[in-house]
Amino acid sequence: MKSARLKRLTASTLLMLGAASQVDASDLFPLLAANKTIGVQVKIQTFSPTDAEQIKAAGFGFVRFGVWTNSLGGAAYQKQISDAFAAAKSADLPVLMTVRSTKALTSAPDNTSELVAAGESFASSVKGLEQSYGAQLVAIEIWNEPDLAKYWPTRNLDTTFVPFMSALCKSLQEQPQSTPLIGFGFARAPSAGTTSALALKKIVSEYPQCLSAISYHPYGMSGAQISKTQAFIQQNFHLPGVISEWGVPSLSSNGGIEAQASKISTFIADVKKLDIPLTSIYEWKNSETGSNDRERNFGFLTSDGQAKPAKMAASTQLNPQ
Repeated sequence: MKSARLKRLTASTLLMLGAASQVDASDLFPLLAANKTIGVQVKIQTFSPTDAEQIKAAGFGFVRFGVWTNSLGGAAYQKQISDAFAAAKSADLPVLMTVRSTKALTSAPDNTSELVAAGESFASSVKGLEQSYGAQLVAIEIWNEPDLAKYWPTRNLDTTFVPFMSALCKSLQEQPQSTPLIGFGFARAPSAGTTSALALKKIVSEYPQCLSAISYHPYGMSGAQISKTQAFIQQNFHLPGVISEWGVPSLSSNGGIEAQASKISTFIADVKKLDIPLTSIYEWKNSETGSNDRERNFGFLTSDGQAKPAKMAASTQLNPQ
């Protein structure tokens, strides 16, 4: 298997030449088939072999789910993780695993040494997960939406993010991963002057072999805006951009289930045209645990497994005749 460094350089070179293709995407993420670079998010608590079979039949190339490092000590949680990987394997679906902590990394966010220690500990957890599940992993994504306070419980992102992630990258670079590493699942696409862009510049310049791609979530963005973001990422960080989460809810205020289907169809078509190496859509089923109506209605299916028009719209795009 090619090293993450070589895969990243190959993708970067081709993108700079304007010649990136889906074949190049599968070179960056070897477990993905050339025409299966679009996946869907699932929740490990509800993901089953039946879901995996249906996801595969719909044309998706992988599943994305999250693993929380602060819960890894529990036997029940460990079983949820192993069961989710087993479900994916039953349908030969590789996994994009997003890893983060749901608890603050330190009680003293102004203590750099504690943040460095937390980064080293987190890297150890990542290595352990790769050892257990590496054969099934499309990539390991470090964190999810750290630019939102809800998902960065350590707070003070401006001062805490870089020390933690730099320590993480340093630890991981010392023992290179065979699994591609992407980061950091930003809720807002990096752009000039943003906190995410400034942090990326420092981390990527100091640890150029850490990431294979930069991930972000372009909710509400048009194809043209996504294209602009892809160019910004490539030009400023010399890495490809990937979309680890995007979706649209089927609320009546948003046009209902038919509008959801139409927007998903357009999004998939745009992503194909842009040759984005990896894209994950949120999410397979409606989530009953969502905090509001919007959060509960992103699914291609209802929470009890009934297909919405979005499922057929996606399958039509993903399984062209």
